[in-house]
Amino acid sequence: MEPKQSISQTASLLKEPFQHLPLGCVDDYCVYLTRMEGAYLYHQHPKDEMYLVLEGEISIDYADGPTVVLRAGESLVVRAGERHRSRSESGALVLMFKARDMFAQ
Repeated sequence: MEPKQSISQTASLLKEPFQHLPLGCVDDYCVYLTRMEGAYLYHQHPKDEMYLVLEGEISIDYADGPTVVLRAGESLVVRAGERHRSRSESGALVLMFKARDMFAQ
């Protein structure tokens, strides 16, 4: 049995924006906790990823499309190959669901 995870304790370990700390993996996907503040670079992934906002507000900007605003309790799946970036003006705590082999990204 794996040990239980505390989101608040894990969040206290986040020392810089966009750092990912793993909470656990299920099959081919892993869940990471991240604190977003400022803007990340535009990028794309070979597999889908999902954002779930726990605290605060983020924006997902698509390079060739709209901006989607997510508030606490809202989620969004960014499909494979979609060029995007995440950003938060006032800071946010976010769960990210990524393919296990995307951890280094």
